[in-house]
Amino acid sequence: MPFSGVLIAIYEATYLQLVSAYKGNDIVADLPDSLVPLWCNDYAASSPNSELVEVSDGTPGGRSFSYLFDLSLQRNVVAWGIPGYVTDKRDAARMAGSPVGGDYRYHRGHLMSHGTGGSTDINLVPQRGSLNIGAFRRLERKVRGLAQQHQTCLYFVRTLYTDGSQMPHQIEQCVVQPSKAVSYAMHNNF
Repeated sequence: MPFSGVLIAIYEATYLQLVSAYKGNDIVADLPDSLVPLWCNDYAASSPNSELVEVSDGTPGGRSFSYLFDLSLQRNVVAWGIPGYVTDKRDAARMAGSPVGGDYRYHRGHLMSHGTGGSTDINLVPQRGSLNIGAFRRLERKVRGLAQQHQTCLYFVRTLYTDGSQMPHQIEQCVVQPSKAVSYAMHNNF
């Protein structure tokens, strides 16, 4: 399968522009309608033979995240949704052996943390261990704190690839609050 190796054409400025131009009443609910086509087009530019499907996890308790998944390359492209505050323990046995086996430098990273309502399975990507327990956690904690305070936000995590593997080269995180405040981070995953 051809792969162009093109990295992101969507940057933080794109999100800031979309948010500042928004004129509706519920940016958290409405913004994904603008973002999903952008993410699909951006991904298709680097992986033209992709077969994207949108999947919703329908987590118990009313929390739900959606995922764009490439069936051709069996990898997650982006996860988004409105986080909840979860206090129950995750099922660690379900994660055993997936998606990375044997490489201690990489964790089975959750795009959406269990503490905000993320599930396992489709939600896992190979994530550098130091990133998973370091910089990536900063926005996760912010999102969890907002959920704990019953403050709604849109949270998304996008994986960016430079080849046809399941290993993201970069991981992008973004939080958009109803006030139009945006928190953004781009992380290298190598």
